[in-house]
Amino acid sequence: MGFFKKMMAAAGIGAARVDARLHHSAVRVGEELRGTVTVTGGKVEQHIERLNLGLTTRYRDGEEWATHTLFSLPVVGSFSIRPGEVREFPFSLPVPYGTPLTVRGTDVWLVTDADIAGGMDPGDTDPVQVLPDSRMATVIEAAQLLGFMLKGSEVEYHHGRLVQELSFTPPYGQYSISELEVLMLPAQGGLDVVLEVDRRAQGLASLFVEEFETKGRWFIPDAQLQQGPQLLAQDLAGRIRQLR
Repeated sequence: MGFFKKMMAAAGIGAARVDARLHHSAVRVGEELRGTVTVTGGKVEQHIERLNLGLTTRYRDGEEWATHTLFSLPVVGSFSIRPGEVREFPFSLPVPYGTPLTVRGTDVWLVTDADIAGGMDPGDTDPVQVLPDSRMATVIEAAQLLGFMLKGSEVEYHHGRLVQELSFTPPYGQYSISELEVLMLPAQGGLDVVLEVDRRAQGLASLFVEEFETKGRWFIPDAQLQQGPQLLAQDLAGRIRQLR
């Protein structure tokens, strides 16, 4: 019977289980994600070589969607788990800059897995809400003060890194554009922001040209960001008008 149970556990039946529980499912970029991983023993004793935790997202690759692991770290070293035994391991994971914000069109989730010697590795997934840090939030609020509505985002893979474009709908009848896209990258002493405006032709012009796109790069120093979204909104409005 013992041999049969071991064979079943190796196939994942009656094996140990892992379950991650987050203290808070929302976390800001640059902060830490905290929680506890619970490991419950199966029907036989098993040796777990390590517990791994990481963040994963999806990005658009042409017409397809691809899953991308942002990072995966071992948080617990090797240990054995007896049948029915329950062990808990607290964890704290940094959420690095470059992690996509979870807005419409973009999901991020925590992946928990255990490396089991001679057995199928159990796993667990939990959704995570990634919020902007104070600098990114200032840029988003500045756009919203101008009447722009955040409608979603898209994550793409460029030059060995993920980039996320936030899409905003302009206030009706203003700016003569159909969409504002904002890409924010952390930089020394501030934020690098790329603005892109889409101006869809109207009326007879649409018979000849469907869409124009223009892009502008904008470095915002920390000192300007600390002044708040109202002053930044004035600068943003001027830059959008220059790009039209």
